[in-house]
Amino acid sequence: MDRAAIARRVDELAEEHSGPAFVEAIQAYSAALDEASQEELKEIVLERAANFDQAVMERVDTGGWFRRQWDKAGGQ
Repeated sequence: MDRAAIARRVDELAEEHSGPAFVEAIQAYSAALDEASQEELKEIVLERAANFDQAVMERVDTGGWFRRQWDKAGGQ
């Protein structure tokens, strides 16, 4: 399966599920893939997780309400 098709399926699963249910859906999807496609899936999921983390940190760095809440949660 090509990378674009795997990425589309990840998008679909993300729309249908969240939290632990999303993880379970990704695991079930992975089990149905061949080894090469499983590696592509891992890369896609890791890239998206890194992008999410980066987006959160950029939002924290910009200040405003989100930054104040972040600081409160961290005890600052």
